[in-house]
Amino acid sequence: VNAGRLPFPYASDMKLLRLCADQICLGRPLPWGVRNEPGQLLLNKGFVIASQHQLDMLLERGVYVDVDEFAAAAAEDRRRQAGARCADPFSVWADIQRRANSLLRRPHEHPAFAADVSQLGGQIIQASEHDVDVGKFEMVQASTPNYAVTHSLQTAVVTSLAAQRLGWSGDERAKAMSAALTMNMAMLDLQNALTTQAAPLTPAQRGEIDSHARRGRLLLEQKGVACPDWLDAVEHHHLTHGERGFAADRGSAGQLACLVHYVDVYLAKLSPRATRPALPPRVAAREMFLSAGGAENPYASAIIKEMGIYPPGCFVKLANGETAVVVR
Repeated sequence: VNAGRLPFPYASDMKLLRLCADQICLGRPLPWGVRNEPGQLLLNKGFVIASQHQLDMLLERGVYVDVDEFAAAAAEDRRRQAGARCADPFSVWADIQRRANSLLRRPHEHPAFAADVSQLGGQIIQASEHDVDVGKFEMVQASTPNYAVTHSLQTAVVTSLAAQRLGWSGDERAKAMSAALTMNMAMLDLQNALTTQAAPLTPAQRGEIDSHARRGRLLLEQKGVACPDWLDAVEHHHLTHGERGFAADRGSAGQLACLVHYVDVYLAKLSPRATRPALPPRVAAREMFLSAGGAENPYASAIIKEMGIYPPGCFVKLANGETAVVVR
């Protein structure tokens, strides 16, 4: 033994923990050193046990780990798992969905409502930049019991992507998202009910639908929203160029309202109703595009170019006859 060192390094005051079979994984590097009962090191951290026979022999002899080293490895594993959850784009979008539900269904719980909506818009942009294809998948394929909130969130996300494609400024994009997210605040319950209603609209329901945009503006003003473009876009998101006298020179609010309108129409076609099934995305895109005037409509064009004919999540038949799913 050179320089008086022991052939198997150990410390006399080391506290040991006996390992069980389920704490050692075959084929994976050991997260700590494995020792015998006196504390002598048998296998270094990172060693890979390749066979069940080797593992059985170790367990039969009795294998241990330094308690401090075991705790440190466990803490590192928890940190790694937490980081993986944070990086999981589906978890991010699920959190966005929860926040949108809280904002729209319980606005009284948000004294700084306008700021909270803007903050959610920032989270949407960040999530889109991190993994835009997962965002598109969630917006096209997501199905929740609360259709009204989900549809508003979907409209906000696709509006944001289309606004970016149109070259709008960050401020315009943010206002468009806020308008899309809050466009139907005054009729969320009715919107949910109508998804399962096969009977024609009652006069009361028709009146609620016709007035919801104006009432939505008033509700937002009560919650402290002061941005005129945001408010105007909500009030006029069903009035577009050439329809019911919506003038082409309304300025930025008119642009916001038009984009929100066409995204709203496109996404509504992707959701089933009691009276019809959901349209396939390529059919919904074609119908919206043609009814909006085709390539001459910059808003419809931006939506189709951004989302594509087959957004992530669509099943497609390949030329060789196989079925595939679009991932990007």
